[in-house]
Amino acid sequence: MRATDFPLNRYLERIALKNHPVADENGLKEIHAAQAFSIPFENLDIHLGRAISLKPEDLINKMLIKKRGGYCFELNGLLHLALEALGFTVRPLLARVLYTRTEPTAHTHQVLIVTISGTDWLADAGFGGPGLRLPIPLIPNRIFEQYGDRYRLRSDPTYGWVLQKESRGNWLDLFAFRDQRTLDADIEMSNHFTSTWPGSLFRIQKMCVLPKTWGRITLTDMELTFHRDGRSTGRTLTPGPSYMDALAEHFGLILDTKFEDFILIGGIRPCNQD
Repeated sequence: MRATDFPLNRYLERIALKNHPVADENGLKEIHAAQAFSIPFENLDIHLGRAISLKPEDLINKMLIKKRGGYCFELNGLLHLALEALGFTVRPLLARVLYTRTEPTAHTHQVLIVTISGTDWLADAGFGGPGLRLPIPLIPNRIFEQYGDRYRLRSDPTYGWVLQKESRGNWLDLFAFRDQRTLDADIEMSNHFTSTWPGSLFRIQKMCVLPKTWGRITLTDMELTFHRDGRSTGRTLTPGPSYMDALAEHFGLILDTKFEDFILIGGIRPCNQD
């Protein structure tokens, strides 16, 4: 898709921005935060038996017209299209997830590198729970604070750049990436693997995440949790209408399906159904 063909006004409306951000550092921060706070991370289509398409027209239809969310390949794919339409220079990269893993994953995450006046910025509106709300420059060992969270990048001799987040005085590794050329075919293969491999977390659990300035709201299978100012509260939903109501109330997601349409994947029941 050519940058001029992207429906920029519809995108800006979707993320609640009235003006066109300028293609500079402040504009990148503005659009990154606006998308992160407006379009939820979610993998529900996988649990409805639907393929995840990264075609620009499908991303636009799903997230702008139908007002759905998506997971990293979709969210950062949409952000990529929008940034280029605004005049930014963007290149996608693949990353290995380290968060809560004993070993790095394969390339199951996508990030963006945005170059502004010779400086490269990491943009990622699709990591889910502990992810960035604002982009950060590729500068090692500098701490960046955003909405009460602290992040930094470290250089690793094996995995390249590693994004870390501070948690209770410790620095947790989130994901790692190398700044090397990534083809559309590489991203398509990673998306296919991540959404179809039986052992993929995205096929085992239904997930929704929406960042907030005070933390985030998560829905993992039937567990609805509010992470606010370092404290977590929540409740267990019952299968059926209460789950669908929670999607609409807390994530703005109104599905064209019923709860009963969620399917068993790989012999694993993704929620507590009778």
